[in-house]
Amino acid sequence: MTYEIRLTDTNGYTVPTAVRYQVPADQREATEKELRGLAAKDAAQQRAALLANAEGLTGASADNARAAASRIRATNYQVKATPVA
Repeated sequence: MTYEIRLTDTNGYTVPTAVRYQVPADQREATEKELRGLAAKDAAQQRAALLANAEGLTGASADNARAAASRIRATNYQVKATPVA
């Protein structure tokens, strides 16, 4: 059996740097571990982008961007494995 494995962010989108893999069942665990390793880096990039955006905003918009940045946690990222027929 083959699986498509991808890392998704806190919004459920596939992380851009975590391309979708199709791997045999015996490589599934190693691939999931590799993708989990990308979560911290991606979360940091997402937070930095939101905070940089907040600097150019004022009022509620800036507060919303900072609040969104504070909610991004690498531990909330998920690895999704889907069997490929």
